[in-house]
Amino acid sequence: MENELYSTEFKKFFETLTSNFADTKDINSIVTEALGKIASSLKIGKITVDVVIPVSVRVPHGKKERYNLFESSDGFENEYKEYQFLTADGGHLLYQVYAKKDKKLDEKDCETIEFIIGIVAYVTRYVRIAEHDAMTAFTDSLTGALNSSGIMRNGSLLFVRKDISEYTAVFFNIKNFSYFNQTEGTKLGDEILKKYSIAINAFIQSDELFARLGGDNFIAFIRKEHVDSFMDFISKMTIRANTKRGPKDFEIEVYSGLYFAVPKDAISNLMNYAAVACKYAKLSKKCDCVWFREYMIDDNLREKEISYKFHDAVSEEKFTVYYQPKVSLRDDKLGGAEALVRWASKERIIQPNEFIPVLEKEGTIKDLDFYMLKHVCQDMRNWLDIGLELVPVSVNFSKIHYYNDNLADKIYNVINEYGIDPGMIEIEITEMSGYDDFNALKNFIKSMKNKGIKTAVDDFGIGYSSINMLKDLDVDYVKFDKTFIDGIAAGKEENDIVISGLIDIVNKLNMKAVAEGVENNEQAQYLKKIGCDLVQGYLYDRPIEKDEFIERLKNKQY
Repeated sequence: MENELYSTEFKKFFETLTSNFADTKDINSIVTEALGKIASSLKIGKITVDVVIPVSVRVPHGKKERYNLFESSDGFENEYKEYQFLTADGGHLLYQVYAKKDKKLDEKDCETIEFIIGIVAYVTRYVRIAEHDAMTAFTDSLTGALNSSGIMRNGSLLFVRKDISEYTAVFFNIKNFSYFNQTEGTKLGDEILKKYSIAINAFIQSDELFARLGGDNFIAFIRKEHVDSFMDFISKMTIRANTKRGPKDFEIEVYSGLYFAVPKDAISNLMNYAAVACKYAKLSKKCDCVWFREYMIDDNLREKEISYKFHDAVSEEKFTVYYQPKVSLRDDKLGGAEALVRWASKERIIQPNEFIPVLEKEGTIKDLDFYMLKHVCQDMRNWLDIGLELVPVSVNFSKIHYYNDNLADKIYNVINEYGIDPGMIEIEITEMSGYDDFNALKNFIKSMKNKGIKTAVDDFGIGYSSINMLKDLDVDYVKFDKTFIDGIAAGKEENDIVISGLIDIVNKLNMKAVAEGVENNEQAQYLKKIGCDLVQGYLYDRPIEKDEFIERLKNKQY
């Protein structure tokens, strides 16, 4: 039995419309077939729809297309009624419905048609949402780009059709991305990531892939003949984003690692080897773009070994403190020392230049720094207990500490726990030119001074900003890197002019100058003449174990 809510035509329409969809490409053909079951009884002559999809990573240029969903063989009138429905992604579906030729749609017809078109729009939106949900596991929630699972999946499909050896993997990381979040909050960083991803997805070709792997790390599989233009594109890009003061252009630069795929290669190799090469690019002072080389695999394994063994080494106290004496040029007596770390694993001695960069990258260097401070204080307590006169000892602290507002308190508490005079401890600030937040560094130094703990700037002059920054830092000591000292008495007058001028600046700022890497008497005498306070280097002592350093404390004269 039929009534206003049910008819044979509506049943056929609904059954056809709600049949299974393979994907969104099937929607229009199924809608056309479904409308054909009911259009005649509704006096419909033609239906078209405008599909408007906003700009996104998946649709980098946006989309606006008109589709013809139904057209009667009897023709149609020129006038039409419009029905608009919004979509979840911010777009819309705009339907145009024309009456059949020589027919006129009354108010009741229009109400029925609006109901039918509403069902069509609902099913269309449902199918698009279902497809979107199916892709959620493979897409990045912030940018809409592929995620790591997505590029593995789509890469597998791509390399069934294409030879993997025709591709290059490019792993890239945005330089100094933390700056955006620190200055404006995560909202700015998120906007840049979204617009950056849209720009890249718009640039790559249809048979290339791009993914965000988390944070500001990205990877792309690019055809080898297209790599040069892709690298030019990502090496420097301008992104316009909103700030608290209004829209602003930001120059986006990257570190990148590249890997040439070989026949029958694995997608995991493309991702891992390009990532390893990018790591080298970030550490390089000469090149922001590095090609993968075989030796990098061994280096990467060594890094993983260090990371894996570190915490056990700390708990088992495998790290040993060595002391390198500092000698006062005023009287050639022991004037201080620098605490240096050595790691004796079961297999071999792991050199500081091997493990410190790894720990810096992972953030675990903070644990090692406090380990060293604690053991230095233990040693100094023992020396006091046997009646030895102490000299100041400096301990290196990585720059990643200085965002911790409680750092000065934590350092003071360790020193106080062992009953050491705070003035006997110096905290060496490493890599001064690399600080993202200079105010955090200034505040830390001020807190240290208030607690009576001395501070020193290490490797002064290495970074371009070091000289300019120094005038704003109230430190006690300034350490000159060995590269400056090597130039002394090398026959170049300009070297002597630079080092003497810098030490003069330090003295006028009421700080003490310390020279590292002094290896001969000629260097020592020149440094004494130009007003350097303390020196350390192989001319006086290599780094020595604490038992040998005790002898230096007993007899301080050199």
